[in-house]
Amino acid sequence: MTFRTRVFALVAIVVLLATGASTYLTFTLAENAVTASAEAQQRVMRQIAEEVTQYGRNHGTWEGVAEVAAGIAHRTGRRIRLDTQDGSVGVVDTALLDGQPVTPMTKLTFPIDARAQLDLPRESGKEREITLLAIEQYRREIRFAACLSRAGVQALAVTTQYGLPLITHNTAPPDTVADCRTGTASQPRSITRDTEEVGRCFDSTAEPGPPGKTPVAVPTREPDPAQHLRTCLREVFLSRISIVGPEPLRLAVSSEDGIDTTPIILAFSVVAVPIVLGSLLLSRHVLRPIQRLTVATRRFGEGSLDQRVSVDGGDELAQLAATFNGMADSVQRAEEQQRRMIADIAHELRTPLANVRAYLEALEDGLVSADATLFGSLHEETLLQQRIIDDLQTLALAEAGALEYQRAAVDVGELLDSCRAAHQAAAAAVAVELAVTAQPGLVVHADAGRLRQAVGNLVTNAVRHSPAGATVTLSGLRLGHAVQVRVTDRGSGIPVADQQRVFHRFWRADRARTRATGGSGLGLTIARQITADHGGTIGLVSEPGHGTTFTISLPTPPSPTRPNEGRAPS
Repeated sequence: MTFRTRVFALVAIVVLLATGASTYLTFTLAENAVTASAEAQQRVMRQIAEEVTQYGRNHGTWEGVAEVAAGIAHRTGRRIRLDTQDGSVGVVDTALLDGQPVTPMTKLTFPIDARAQLDLPRESGKEREITLLAIEQYRREIRFAACLSRAGVQALAVTTQYGLPLITHNTAPPDTVADCRTGTASQPRSITRDTEEVGRCFDSTAEPGPPGKTPVAVPTREPDPAQHLRTCLREVFLSRISIVGPEPLRLAVSSEDGIDTTPIILAFSVVAVPIVLGSLLLSRHVLRPIQRLTVATRRFGEGSLDQRVSVDGGDELAQLAATFNGMADSVQRAEEQQRRMIADIAHELRTPLANVRAYLEALEDGLVSADATLFGSLHEETLLQQRIIDDLQTLALAEAGALEYQRAAVDVGELLDSCRAAHQAAAAAVAVELAVTAQPGLVVHADAGRLRQAVGNLVTNAVRHSPAGATVTLSGLRLGHAVQVRVTDRGSGIPVADQQRVFHRFWRADRARTRATGGSGLGLTIARQITADHGGTIGLVSEPGHGTTFTISLPTPPSPTRPNEGRAPS
């Protein structure tokens, strides 16, 4: 599994788990918190409603309820608002009492009805009398309670027969009680109206209406006539006592400042643990290798070319580390090669220049005479330096892709013959024979001059390493889709350890050879570059003590045109 796949899988798992757990916990805890908050709100509202309702029952009026609401608000820390049932009249708002800004409150309200509920006996036969008596008794008790309250007496309503209140007191003076009892009876007109309203309920066609309204005569649909009668009488009771009783109200209580988010925060903290652990794991697996790469790259850029990073595993980061190490190896080798090349060039040019300087100083001091021998030696040293410089220029142009190639069809047999002719004299001077064997019809698409230069460098190298009386063979043959040019000598051969270095600049197998006998050390490097520019390869097979064979393999035509074809030399 690759690193990318592992990271994707890990992140996906963490995200899915975190999202699922967060969603579940959030919804669950939020739902529980909202439910608990709503239940607590309902409980608080019910308790406040009971306290306010009890005040209305005890006092028979809402006068003074503002002080009660303010006390409850101070005790509970909640804003309390009392309005009429239809919301048209505001009775109490503790925010106004405390001088606080009035803001919209929750739409959740609780009904408050301090009026008594008539409890009629079942099928007593005295429903009419009981209802009329209850209406009048309630009016008298409520008027008495209201009077006591205005007089500053603490009254208490006790529920008696038929659900009617009985107002009691402990501290009222007798004269106050007598005064409050005086005038509590209803006017004859009200009593007459009570009788009429109650009488309508006994009409078989009467149907009870809303409290405060006269029953409407419609066909009876009540399956139980007695139940229908009791319902009608209760509604008439409420309608008639509403004239003096405390009006039904609507209670609104502000909610708490906010829901307790501690459980949600704890839940999110628990969910955050796998995310943090996943992040730490990613940091350890990703950031540490990247940090090592960053440090190694910075030091590498500062010139410390031996910087390498460890390669662990086979994922993308390991591949990146391996690529960095490979790049560092290449740069270090190139740097070392450049340093060696500069040192080799200085070494190759130092001796000829020292010889020329020595001859010139001796000539100036009169130690030698300016004869033909001196001038011949100076000319030889100059030619050696010129050859080294020309080879360096050719190699630099070839490696830079600026070497000019004029490609055309080249007959390999003719090219080998021309190479033999060009090097015959030098070979004969060291008693070495040159032989050519080539299959007929071998044609390659190449620059004849440059290819001849490459083969000539191989021939020069072979002649230099062949003993007197040996033969150097130049052969051409077809092998598959390639044409091979081979240069074979019967010299001392090249040790296995040195075969990979023969194409390096200024490298010589025999360190004892001089520049006069060993050449510039660039011939094989130039041959390799020219061969590569023609789309071919060069290699060697050598057996120490039995000779060496260099092989140039070139593709048969048609061959693709090289990018640097036709470019002028720089």
